[in-house]
Amino acid sequence: MLYIPTLRDIESLSVGDMAMDCFGKKATITQITHRGITLSRKAFILYYTASSTGNGQISMSMKEDELVRHVGTSAKFTSWQLDDIERDMLAKGERVREL
Repeated sequence: MLYIPTLRDIESLSVGDMAMDCFGKKATITQITHRGITLSRKAFILYYTASSTGNGQISMSMKEDELVRHVGTSAKFTSWQLDDIERDMLAKGERVREL
């Protein structure tokens, strides 16, 4: 799944919620380490999710209006292809696109 979070998506996340992990799977947020605003005025969040093995955590981040990139997207597309997909999704007002 390809996903572009909104400001509201990022602001509403809290510990215990489900969010995308670095493998592109939904996982429980175990810790939020930082929320902020970039120099380009986009909200971002840095967080950890529970690992599927149950004995660790995985770090992840999301930025407002930017495609969430993870192992799954990187395995299927090059960086420039993901940039093109992101532009196309934003131009069409899409926030989610199935692979």
